[in-house]
Amino acid sequence: MPDGRLYVIIRGIDMAYDAKVLLGLFYDRNKIIITEGNDLPAPEPGSMLITLEKKEYGGGFTAEAAFYDDVNGPDDILAILDGSRKPSHNSLMRITDYDMNRPGGTLMRRKKVTCGTVLYNVLKEVFNKELPYGSLTGVRPVKMATICLEDGMDEEQTADLLRQITGISREKASLLYEVACQEKSYMDSDDSEVNIYIGIPFCASRCLYCSFTSYPIDRLGSLVDPYLDALEKELEFGSHWIKDNNLKINSLYIGGGTPTALPEKQFAQLLSMVQKYFSQTREFTVEAGRPDTINREKLHIIKESGATRISINPQSMNCETLRLIGRDHTPGDITHKFYMARELGFDNINMDVIAGLPGEDLDMFLGTLRQIEELKPDNLTVHTMAIKRASILHQSVNEYVSAPDEVIDQMIEAARESARKMGMKPYYLYRQKNMLANLENTGYAVPGKGCRYNVETMAERQSILAFGAGAITKIVIPSENRIERTDNVKEVALYIDRIDEMIMRKEKLFSEMGG
Repeated sequence: MPDGRLYVIIRGIDMAYDAKVLLGLFYDRNKIIITEGNDLPAPEPGSMLITLEKKEYGGGFTAEAAFYDDVNGPDDILAILDGSRKPSHNSLMRITDYDMNRPGGTLMRRKKVTCGTVLYNVLKEVFNKELPYGSLTGVRPVKMATICLEDGMDEEQTADLLRQITGISREKASLLYEVACQEKSYMDSDDSEVNIYIGIPFCASRCLYCSFTSYPIDRLGSLVDPYLDALEKELEFGSHWIKDNNLKINSLYIGGGTPTALPEKQFAQLLSMVQKYFSQTREFTVEAGRPDTINREKLHIIKESGATRISINPQSMNCETLRLIGRDHTPGDITHKFYMARELGFDNINMDVIAGLPGEDLDMFLGTLRQIEELKPDNLTVHTMAIKRASILHQSVNEYVSAPDEVIDQMIEAARESARKMGMKPYYLYRQKNMLANLENTGYAVPGKGCRYNVETMAERQSILAFGAGAITKIVIPSENRIERTDNVKEVALYIDRIDEMIMRKEKLFSEMGG
């Protein structure tokens, strides 16, 4: 097969971005050139061509994709575009009124889904490679299973439909259905509720893989006090808006960074502010993610604040891995802080692990799972390693070795089995760009102990008011199937200087939404 450029022509539908994401899972993105319509740059020798076209017809539409292994073949380019040369591989899907009116038909109306699938069918034949999620490239694949569930479809019907229209594996389709069922049990709230996120962008150190807004507190500790002052102004504004509109709080989540990286005095000030402005909430989570930032006093402060859920995140229980990724604690520290939290009465503790950390093999990951099983947390969140653009790892990725895709897949399946051993079920799931093995992140929980905030973040059925540097507020308008956003600046010093502007952004958005 040629290793030159891959030209892609798309007609009849606006999906150049979606197509490039999918194509990039099969071919070097730097060699992909996508155009819409019939315009095509003069092709380089040894290049390939893919065409993707959507056509409307009475009672439905068709999507067709074709592959040509040599753009400069015996026919000129216009003859190829006109279809006079038989493609090396092609795929066709026709969606009729019947399809769109059957259970799950809402998915069949999504023309980008159909076009993505016919493109995927060609790609998997050309490159002899299948993806666990087929043509799906979005963050929230569970939404598709939710539509099927709401249409009264069972697991087998859902899996069959998702496989037909996306090419997803049966195992992943069944997983999406199970998550949709569990997710539903956490969404017993109504339109009069909102969710709160408060971001604390300070951390003990920056982990190798991290892309969050986070600043080392040992160097920028002088900004903590002015940051909390600015944050309080924003929280006060949000509190008044909630009260003025007679809203209730479904969930409140304090994340980061690492909130517990704050010194005890400022940490207590933060939680006192939260109690002052948002005293009544159904769920209250505090990330105490880094064990090296936790002590008995901070755990006591969290407990006294009324928090109902915390995270103590090992990521790995291997000393060498922890050092490599930039964590200043040992597996023993993780165990010690976990039991300390239990002694203080925390009965809903989450632990995060990452499959595919640099240098880790399957045996090392299995060792992490065995130690976590001994602790018996209430939640286990399993992340697939992602090479994030803003991370240190992305800048030096060639210096590290990750396990092959098939091993990453074995890790994820082992974690799924480990969660089941602990009596947990998958209740939320999302995907990210550049994930190893094209897999997923899954949250597992003992029934009733899952995180409502996580569910609402993925389901996007309720508004999320977000405060702090880098926080993104999302206002959901269900009647219009619309979401409006406003974001805060990421840099701490700018957030402090421009806090009045951040409040005005929210005020403008709320007024436009009629609030």
